[in-house]
Amino acid sequence: MPIRPLTDSLIGPAARRILLAAQDIGLDWKLLDKWIRPDKCKPNCGGCFLGCKLGARWTAREFVEDARLNGAMLLIQTKIDRVITKDGKAVGVRAKGPGGWMDIMADTVILSAGGQGTPPILQRSGIYDAGQGFFSDPLWLVVGPASIQGSKYDVPMTAGTNLEKDGIVLTDVLCPPMFFAGMFALKGAKGIISLPKAMYNYTKTLGIMVKVRDGLDGRINLDESFSKPIDYETWSKLNKGALIAEEILMKAGVRRDDIERTVIIGAHPGGTVRIGELLDKDCQTEIKNLYCMDASIIPEPWGLPPTVTIAAMAKRLAKHLTAEARVKVADQVRA
Repeated sequence: MPIRPLTDSLIGPAARRILLAAQDIGLDWKLLDKWIRPDKCKPNCGGCFLGCKLGARWTAREFVEDARLNGAMLLIQTKIDRVITKDGKAVGVRAKGPGGWMDIMADTVILSAGGQGTPPILQRSGIYDAGQGFFSDPLWLVVGPASIQGSKYDVPMTAGTNLEKDGIVLTDVLCPPMFFAGMFALKGAKGIISLPKAMYNYTKTLGIMVKVRDGLDGRINLDESFSKPIDYETWSKLNKGALIAEEILMKAGVRRDDIERTVIIGAHPGGTVRIGELLDKDCQTEIKNLYCMDASIIPEPWGLPPTVTIAAMAKRLAKHLTAEARVKVADQVRA
């Protein structure tokens, strides 16, 4: 996987202005590891959020394609409803595809439907505590226009800082125009009043994301709905992070009167099927041969992007299952 900081030529003017401003006020603001092939990336592109047409950004689709080339079958437009079990073991899944309902039989089942998608499948399969408590890493953007090209054209999250003790992460970022407009509109009347000015200044807007580590509360329900409160401690972190972001933006040349905050949203929900509670150390559930592998497995509040951790755990699980398969083959040969 191409995991490394960006080369100097790919650091956009907005990201660089924010980096220098943050360092000037004493923050340990530095380049972040990116899953990007620098030889394919184009400066000032601004297309990362909408899918990389240049093939510079690594995605898990590359693993899927490798699997297909080695004989795996990919079923699209097919939704898993529940796991089929027999004598306490997983023997397949029930799913609905373009042709209707079907049972897909398998010796091993690995659910990877995400922190919100995996729990309802487990609940329908008899593991009713799945989805009880989760983290969602609440975040908002602090933004404002400056006299340079805006964050829209930069690689998102070029640089930033992790205030680990406070549970606050800050990084440069600005979402695509329609998403950006929605984050203002969802604030209600105050956001709608600010929206025209924000959109007028969009192309020269500097953006900083304030993301915080929250607790394991809330619930994912059987119908895939969810509830998640923002408690006092989480609000305190969001407010502290916003004030730091405002100071950075003012140092970067944004006028105080032009600084705005968006609505709060959540990122990469997880911790819904935690290791040590509903999963053993190999991520197997109480149903034998049924495993989980996505953000749901993380056992504690996270506050950071989980992709590297999930990929590493997936590779670990693959090695475990491969070793088990070899033992079974060896036993059959001996028999």
